[in-house]
Amino acid sequence: MPLGVNLCFAVKRMPEPERWAAFVREELGLDRVQFTFDLLDPWWPDEQRARLACRVRDAAAAYDLVIDSCFVGLAHYVPSGLLDPDADARAAALTWWQRAIDLTAELGAPAVGGPMGTISEADAADTNRRNDRQNELVDHLERLARRAADSGVRELLVEPTPILREYPAYIDHCQTLLNTLRGRGVDNVGLTLDTGHTMFQRLHGADAGIESWIHNLGSRIRQIHLDNTDGHGDPHWGWPHPQGTFDVGALAACLADNNLSDISVILEVYPRFEDNTAEVLKLIASSVEHCRAHFPVDAQVVRDAAAG
Repeated sequence: MPLGVNLCFAVKRMPEPERWAAFVREELGLDRVQFTFDLLDPWWPDEQRARLACRVRDAAAAYDLVIDSCFVGLAHYVPSGLLDPDADARAAALTWWQRAIDLTAELGAPAVGGPMGTISEADAADTNRRNDRQNELVDHLERLARRAADSGVRELLVEPTPILREYPAYIDHCQTLLNTLRGRGVDNVGLTLDTGHTMFQRLHGADAGIESWIHNLGSRIRQIHLDNTDGHGDPHWGWPHPQGTFDVGALAACLADNNLSDISVILEVYPRFEDNTAEVLKLIASSVEHCRAHFPVDAQVVRDAAAG
């Protein structure tokens, strides 16, 4: 269960690859990052995108960082995506995902993922339209999974969210989605499980916790997003936080007990854009230290960071 960090903290602060790479390696003592498309949008023109992707690869290599995976980020999470009520909007979202897969391959990352979209209030209220949106999503995921395999990207990762209209939202949604894809011969789609999403009590009840997700979904979980919460929202807090209640040690034990020691654990602490940069970086560092006791980090990386 190697520990890494999502680069969302760098958005609007240190977009230069050399800066975030140095911070992750020298200050955090980590050797693994999850790249966010908020730093390099797949929509950008090919020529400029290729040069920027090369800069990201070079910076990661210079600091011996693994780009564990690429993730949607905030900007593309906002649209309704592959579940939009308008067919043209869904087609545009499909093109975005195809370009995201291509960019992931350019960056040399083995996985790409994120939430897939949001069903509108009107479509959700109509059983037929809701089923149409969900069935079409499966078709899109099959197409994208095959493109990923052809591009050398090992896995397409779907992230369940704490919003009911963002399919999949429940454990049984995930099971149905992945079983349907496997029935079509697609076995390279897995799940990114966010600790805060699984504890959202308004959707999952007062006893909500990540353990039931792990027990029921098992090896279909290919990655963890690790963040702190109180179960009443999706704040993506770090450690320490006066209201945060998430138990990192219990998560580590649960993953080990369910033979999931091979998956990456990505710290996803998402500060507000207006927060002071020095305080944000201090929070990221303290969060890494809080989690490091439970998830392995290469000892040489830690020594290098301490020496630096």
